[in-house]
Order: sequence, then structure tokens, then C-alpha cells
Amino acid sequence: MQVIADNNETYVLLNGISVCSDIQLDEGLILQRADTSHVDFNCAVSACATPDDIPVILAFIPRISSQFHINANSPKAAAAKAWNSSWDALLLSAIFQTEVGFNIQSSSSAMDISSRSSLQAIHHHMSGLNSSPPYIISDSDAEWISRHFSSARKLLEQDRFLTAVQCLSTHHLHPNPRIRLAVIWAGIEGIFNIESELRFRISLYAARFLHPESETEMKETFHMVRGLYDVRSKAVHGGNLKGNLQVSCADSAKLLNAIIGLFRDLCGWIGFRSFDDGPRCCAVG
Repeated sequence: MQVIADNNETYVLLNGISVCSDIQLDEGLILQRADTSHVDFNCAVSACATPDDIPVILAFIPRISSQFHINANSPKAAAAKAWNSSWDALLLSAIFQTEVGFNIQSSSSAMDISSRSSLQAIHHHMSGLNSSPPYIISDSDAEWISRHFSSARKLLEQDRFLTAVQCLSTHHLHPNPRIRLAVIWAGIEGIFNIESELRFRISLYAARFLHPESETEMKETFHMVRGLYDVRSKAVHGGNLKGNLQVSCADSAKLLNAIIGLFRDLCGWIGFRSFDDGPRCCAVG
């Protein structure tokens, strides 16, 4: 992954997510709308920093729908902040169940790109290359981001939370659904920090964490998670599977998203720490 900056301001161009107005994510980091419809083939090629960047730039420039506007007090600090913004893209991917691509760094705003701009590929993996429409940040989404995104970013300092976010935001990169299930469940298992009785404990912890006030929903979730874990076990151990594995992948991803999504309340993550000493008993028969 390559990120550079020649001055105190730089841009990371994004696809897969769209905003209607500026959202401040951190000091010197703003999520903005972007439009590259004016950038034609010749303009894009002439702005490429190196010939190796041309395939990435040509593939993603037409798909750009938003950008990170980055400011710092030095070029070195701007480059570091731009590099770290990849985690912000992954966090947005996990929160909103979309694939946010962050493949292009630009010396100018997307709307001002010209042949005099400098475009470079952050990486050449082509991740985020799909035809799905971008997720549009709603007013309520924007309000939540403005209030809580900085706290959510802080949670990334915890390895198990970081792993869960990365698993959820990257599982779709694997074409084999068995591998996707393994990645998703690595995030679920890791976030609950379970080392024994995995099937029972994961089902119990997830049920209690997601529905602490409703015994009915707790029981339903317990049995749902247990069933998904059975599919996961057969998938990763090469067993014969019945039913649609794509559906199990989608349901497992929704489960991990729901678990991660409880940090929208933030106090939910604090309450989750009580599981470290073992959960209280509940009727799940």
C-alpha cells in the first residue's frame, strides 16, 4: 500500500459510499461528496503518477462517489493521515455493510482533477471493483457519524474489535463461500474471545449481547446462531452441505454486523466486557 503527500493537503478518492454534505470524521479528515464525471480517458491517463497506476485509475475514476479530504501541518503528517484513513474506509464498510473502495490518492479534489493533477494508485489489488450502487449516507447516518465516529475509531485499538471490522469489511473478496464463512466467523469468534465450547458459548453470548432484555428474542437468536455455526463448521472442515451456502454467508455477515453495530450505543461495548468473566445463565432450551 502506497500513500505519499507533497504538501499539507491530499485526497483519497472513494467508491461504494456517497454523502450529500461534508461530514467531519476527525481533525483534518472530512468525508465529502465527489464527482469525476468530467474526467475523460486522456485526462485520467495524463494525471497518472506512473504507468503502473493507469489500470487502477481508469477502472475506478468513473466509480468515484466520495472522498476523504485530508489536511495536516506537514506533508509527512498528511501522508500518515491518508494512510490511516484506510481504516476509516474499512470501518464505514463494516458499519453500513457496503464495500468502500479506497484505491486512488489525488493531489486535488475530485471535482478539480485535470491533466495537471497527480493521481496514484494506493494499491493495485482492485478491491472494491463492483457494479453495485454506492451506499448513500442518510441524514440519520450522518448524524450518528458526527456524534460517534471518533469513539468508534477508538475501539479499533482493541485487537478483537479491529479483527471483527476487518473480517466483515473484507470477507466478500473471497470467491469461495466456504472461505467467506471462515473469515466472517473468525470475526465473530474473536470478538467474544472464546476458547472452549465454541458452538454453545458463541450462541449464548451473541443471544445475550444482542437481546439482553427479551427472553423470546434471546432464545430465537441462540438457535439461529447455533444453526449458522453448524454450517460454518461443515464448511471449513470440508463437509457436505445442504441448502444455499450464499444465504448462510449473508446471514452470518448480518450477525457480525449486528454485533459490531451495537457500538452505535457505545455503552453496549462496555457491557460486553462483562463476558470476559463468563455470562450469566439464561434459559435457552
